[in-house]
Amino acid sequence: MFNKNKVKDVAKLAMIEIDDKDLEFFSQEIVDFLKLVEQTENLDLSEIEPLYHAPENSLHAREDFVDENPKNDGINSSPSHNGNHFIVPKVIE
Repeated sequence: MFNKNKVKDVAKLAMIEIDDKDLEFFSQEIVDFLKLVEQTENLDLSEIEPLYHAPENSLHAREDFVDENPKNDGINSSPSHNGNHFIVPKVIE
């Protein structure tokens, strides 16, 4: 099963520092999780049909449109512009 040494090895691979108290806690958590996974082996799935693809749920996205003037977006939404260019403070004298 899973023990403290394996938790220590995984923590080392993940570059995580773990103290002894956490080693005990996480090793028990992993053992509990593995017991839960073992319980799924007893499920009767004979009448369940497999999914061959994800359910077809579609997102309601906004309609896409093309802006004829690509300058409109950035320049007109900037705080300082002259219609064609951004106006920025002078940096180099």
